[in-house]
Amino acid sequence: MVQEFVPTPEEQRLYDLVSDYLQEPTLYALPVSQRSLMTLILRKLLASSTYAISDTLEGLARKLQVAASRAEAVNSVPEELGDNLEELEELADEWDEDNNGQAGKGGAVYTPEQLREMRREMDKLREFHALAKSIIRNSKGEVLLTALRRGFDASAKVQKNQGAAKLQQKALVFTESRRTQEYLFRILEQTEFGGKVMLFNGSNNDPRSKGIYRTWLEKHAGTDRISGSPTADMRAALVECFRDEASIMIATEAAAEGINLQFCNLVVNYDLPWNPQRIEQRIGRCHRYGQKFDVVVVNFLNRNNAADQRVYQLLDDKFRLFSGIFGASDEVLGAVESGVDFEKRIAAIYQKCRTEEQIQFEFDQLQHELETEIAEGQRDAREKLLDNFDQEVVEKVRIQSHDFLDRFNERLWLLTRYLLAPYTRFSEDGQFSFMLERNPFPGEVIHPGPYCMGKNVEDGNTYRVGHPLARRLLDQGMALAVEPGEIQFDYSSSGKNIAVLEPLMNQKGWLVLQSP
Repeated sequence: MVQEFVPTPEEQRLYDLVSDYLQEPTLYALPVSQRSLMTLILRKLLASSTYAISDTLEGLARKLQVAASRAEAVNSVPEELGDNLEELEELADEWDEDNNGQAGKGGAVYTPEQLREMRREMDKLREFHALAKSIIRNSKGEVLLTALRRGFDASAKVQKNQGAAKLQQKALVFTESRRTQEYLFRILEQTEFGGKVMLFNGSNNDPRSKGIYRTWLEKHAGTDRISGSPTADMRAALVECFRDEASIMIATEAAAEGINLQFCNLVVNYDLPWNPQRIEQRIGRCHRYGQKFDVVVVNFLNRNNAADQRVYQLLDDKFRLFSGIFGASDEVLGAVESGVDFEKRIAAIYQKCRTEEQIQFEFDQLQHELETEIAEGQRDAREKLLDNFDQEVVEKVRIQSHDFLDRFNERLWLLTRYLLAPYTRFSEDGQFSFMLERNPFPGEVIHPGPYCMGKNVEDGNTYRVGHPLARRLLDQGMALAVEPGEIQFDYSSSGKNIAVLEPLMNQKGWLVLQSP
């Protein structure tokens, strides 16, 4: 599900100003060695809420003021940024390769003109900060309640359709910013969910979380539920409270790993990451062993942002993260580069494009590259599976491919080729299809085709065991008189691993086919 929102004129102005600023060729407020990382972070916070970005803008201006007074380069991020964006350290590690060994120009002597540029940049940052602070109501936050109600309706429908005796109204809301988390909490506390909302983040030091922890310790005193690790016990207490009492958990990325929330089947991506693996981790908190229902996912999307629209399209259409069965994206994610590299490619498009035409062109290029990578990666994975795994294992793995048939259909195909060889033109492109050039059963009405085995057959007859032609051929095959013959099996040249045949290497004997 998608929950669209439309920024107010003030929000759009803030977005445009900060976005244009980030595209400037020279920025003194961002450490030289971390410009790509900081640009990504600022875009994340800008998309999250005005509360998320405002303090960071002030922090950048303050550091730039100190640097200008000393005529030195800024070589670190604002101190408060780590508290706002909990994944800062992890992102810094993932993006470390972009630093290329560069360091900030600490101790550098700036010219008078450069110092004037630094002060002008500082004035811009303070202007951005003032604008962000003046925006109290965020259009994105204003539709949160609508998104939750829609999500709960869809979740309840899924539970009813799948036989739930009692409906569970639980929602896990993800944001990338602690400041946004606090803002959303204030919004929901003023609705019908007041008193049923809780937080989950890296520190869990808010009053409500501390109260939940104290109650949990009293409840489980003297039992082995208490591990002795305050961090682990706090997480256990919050999960138990969410399961038994609360309706909504607003979480940062701290909740994307290490906790089991299979009692909840509604995930809301208030902030949608660009890294597809992070999205799958989030959904995986609820869609795991013990989940009785399909998981409903609601994604927030800026209707006026062409780049955001294209990112969502890629995540949905190419990575298959939000449609179909959870886990359907595994084959795709395994076929392409890491999620971090994909995130960097997205960030580069945001950074270089200034018009909608440029955005569409760059995303078209990226989509084409992804399609090629996915197709090649999936083909390589299938070849490795067929070449290196035992054949019995291969046949138990579900592979969605036109290039592979299970054992039963493979035998039907071989019989078909043998019996129809004088009458038929078989495809040689690996599609398991054929056309009848003349009727193999004179006097009977037989459709000439084309016939094709496999799934998703669009142009032709689906050839399977229940098809009249297949049944006719099976009857003919069973009626054939088979004389004893000599067969030599060349296992070493088969290119397959078949464990049950290993002990029979270099052996000989009689093979007898017995009808059941």
